[in-house]
Amino acid sequence: MMDKKTYQSVLKLICLAAFLALVVVYFSTVGSMIKKIWGLLSPLALGIVFAYLIDIPTKWLETHLFRRLKRPSVGRVLSILVSLFLFLLVIACILVLLLPQLGVALKQFGTNLPVLYQESVQSLDEFVQSHPELAQGYTVVQNYINTFMETIKAITPKIPDYAISIFGGVVNSVLDTAIALIFSLYLLFGKKRLLEQLAYLLKRFVPEKHSKRVFQIRRVANSTFGKFFTGQFLEALILGTLCTLGMLLFRFPYALTVGSVVGVSAIIPLVGAYIGGVIGFVLIFGQGLKLAILFLVFLVILQQIEGNLIYPRVVGTSVGLPGVWVFAAVILGAGLFGIAGVLFGVPLAATLYQLIKEDRKQFECKSVQNSN
Repeated sequence: MMDKKTYQSVLKLICLAAFLALVVVYFSTVGSMIKKIWGLLSPLALGIVFAYLIDIPTKWLETHLFRRLKRPSVGRVLSILVSLFLFLLVIACILVLLLPQLGVALKQFGTNLPVLYQESVQSLDEFVQSHPELAQGYTVVQNYINTFMETIKAITPKIPDYAISIFGGVVNSVLDTAIALIFSLYLLFGKKRLLEQLAYLLKRFVPEKHSKRVFQIRRVANSTFGKFFTGQFLEALILGTLCTLGMLLFRFPYALTVGSVVGVSAIIPLVGAYIGGVIGFVLIFGQGLKLAILFLVFLVILQQIEGNLIYPRVVGTSVGLPGVWVFAAVILGAGLFGIAGVLFGVPLAATLYQLIKEDRKQFECKSVQNSN
C-alpha cells in the first residue's frame, strides 16, 4: 500500500497526463479557443505592457524630480502625466517624421521602379554576356524573377480588396491601442492598491512556501525587465541618432525617416536594426539601386560598430544573459508570438536564467552546510 503523499503525487501525474492527452486529441479546438481568448485579452495585455513601459520613467521622476512634494500622491500623478506625455510625444514625432516622407518615397518608388528594373536587367545581361560560365545560373534566376512578376500582375486587380482589409485591420489596431492606453492609466493610478491586493490574495490563499517563491519571481522579473528596457531604449536612441547623422553626412535621402525607423526597430534585440535597414533599402531604392546598396553597406558598418562598442557599454551584461540564450530567446519568441515574442523573449529568458542561478547558489549553500 502506498502512503497518502505518494498517492497524491501519482494522482496529480495521472490528471496531468489526461489533460495533455485531451489537448493533443482536440488540438485544433483548443488552439481556436486560445486564439479567441487571446483576441479578447490582447488589448488588456497591451495595456499592461504600456503601463510597465510608462512606469519606468514614472518611478525615476517620482524619486528624483517630485520627491520633495508634501503629498506623495500628487508626485505620483504628476510623474504619470509627464511620462505619458513623453510616451505620446515620442510616438507622435515618429509618425510625423515617418508618414509624410514615407508617402513621397513610395510614390517615387512606384514611378521609378519600372525604369530601375529595366536598367538592372540590362546591366545584368551585359555582365552575364561577359561571363558565359554564369549563363545557366542566370537563366534559373531570370525564370524565378519572371514568375514573381507574373504573380504580382495576377494579384494587382485584388489590391482594392487588400486595401479594404488593411484599413479594417488598422482601425481595429487603433481601437485596441486606445483601449490598452486607457487600461494602462487605470493600472498606473491604482498600482499601489493593486499590488497590495495581489499580495494579500497570495498570502491568504497560497501556501507560504509558494507565495515566497512568487514574490521572488516578481522581484527578479521586475529588476530584469526594467534594466533590459531601459538599456534597450537608450541603445535604440543612440543607434537611430548615429544613423540619422551618418546619412546626413553622406547625403543619403530620407535621413530622418530611415534613422527613425532604424532607431525604433533597434528596440528588437539582434535583428531589429536590420529590419529597419530593409525598410530603408526599399525607400532609397527609388533613388537608385547603387545608392540603396551603399546605404546597406553603411548600415552594416554602423551596426558592427554599435554592436561591439556601444551595446556592451549601454546594455552590456545588465540582464546577465549569455549570447546563446539571447539567440535562442529571439528565435523561439519570434516563432511563438511574433514581434512581441522577440521583444519580450530576452527579458523572460533572462529572468528564468537569473532564477536558476539563485536556486543553484541556494542549493550549493545547503550542500556546504549539510557537509559541515
